[in-house]
Amino acid sequence: MAKNTWEVAVKAIEAHENIFIFHHIRPDGDCLGSQFGLRELIKTNYPEKNVFVIGDNGGIFPFLKWDFDNFDSIPKQYLENSLGVIVDANNSNRIQFSNIFVNNFTHKLRIDHHPVDTDIKYDYVWEDATYAAAAEQVAYIAMMANWKVTTKAAEYTYLGINTDSGRFQYEYVQQRTFDVMSYLHAGNSFRVWDINFPLSIRDEQKVRFNAYMLLNYVSDNKVVWFYASKKVQKKFKLNENSANDVNALANIGDSKIWVLFIDQPDGTIRARVRSNGIWINHICEKYAPGGGHEVASGATCKNKKQMKQLIEDLKAEVQKHA
Repeated sequence: MAKNTWEVAVKAIEAHENIFIFHHIRPDGDCLGSQFGLRELIKTNYPEKNVFVIGDNGGIFPFLKWDFDNFDSIPKQYLENSLGVIVDANNSNRIQFSNIFVNNFTHKLRIDHHPVDTDIKYDYVWEDATYAAAAEQVAYIAMMANWKVTTKAAEYTYLGINTDSGRFQYEYVQQRTFDVMSYLHAGNSFRVWDINFPLSIRDEQKVRFNAYMLLNYVSDNKVVWFYASKKVQKKFKLNENSANDVNALANIGDSKIWVLFIDQPDGTIRARVRSNGIWINHICEKYAPGGGHEVASGATCKNKKQMKQLIEDLKAEVQKHA
């Protein structure tokens, strides 16, 4: 069930002079696209407001400009009448630079499509799990508020919609999604090709890595998984951010759940978990920081023992639906 409507976000934005937008850890196309798309929309439609984006893009999507602001370099006067905004995230352990987000700003706004009870007290919340992406929510705000959409704003928000909807193939894609897409084209030079083409370019090392995954994955009781250890990452000259294509394992045979485990520099193991119907977010939440959508979530395993336990939990969940 949705918490509030798009109008809450507009009310929050219009009430504050200085706006700081944050995203989640391990950034993806949706959190980045909704973050920068919202910045461009606010700057275009409320030019008197000061808008800052905090975080980093982790080296992904280099074909777009990611000009983040350094919080420590921003004069403290901008913290007066300020609004901290988090897009595509909720809990403090899921927010990049959460210490900055939690401990500053006059009020806080959350725009999110994850159905999660959060540990942060927000002054404004628009949560709606029926949206395919937080970027779709941002674009919907623009459409309903009749905001002008520049080419840059359209490119950023489209990146988020495209990537989080799996190129429009997931079940949350609906008529509203395409209404929003139509609005993104209005009055500018935006072309989906300008984002689709760079997204379609495949790095040769990642192609070889995906082929290796498909030759070496493990399947048991309709759960498929692969472990991208540091040794495997080194073999294919990848890192914890680039060895991330979980959907290379999607829908193999009669599988219901697929998981890509990725060694992290801090010694933890990131788990990217996907399903074609069985809800898995409540399981991922047990492996903090973890959680997400009902059928697309993430988890953090402290060691290989926890990795094996997560697999067992997922297999047990499949058996419940047998």
